[in-house]
Amino acid sequence: MSGKDRRRAERVSTASIPVQLSDINGELIDLSLSGAAVVHRSPIKAGTACTLIFPSYGGIYIPCQVLRSVVQVRRSEGDPEYVFRSAIQFNAVPAEQEQSLKEFLSIQIERLREQQQRR
Repeated sequence: MSGKDRRRAERVSTASIPVQLSDINGELIDLSLSGAAVVHRSPIKAGTACTLIFPSYGGIYIPCQVLRSVVQVRRSEGDPEYVFRSAIQFNAVPAEQEQSLKEFLSIQIERLREQQQRR
């Protein structure tokens, strides 16, 4: 089964949007209507229930679950830095919040597509 078969929605790469995975600071590196990928410095176990928080947008909170988390090495000018890349799946939200959450995600995805096209 290819990676695309497993994903329910198309993912769009992001330009390092600051987010929190519950109490862990991280960067959003891709986003879809059903999930996202986050890079962070503290370990988190697969299967963990958490909340994805967008602090820069007035605090949008999305309940989610960590599908998998792997260690990656980031190479920069200095020493290699070890970070975790976690794939998360959004959990169902209450019906009254679902429409506004989908609108928020759709707007973010559209903005990201526009940024990619300008590059």
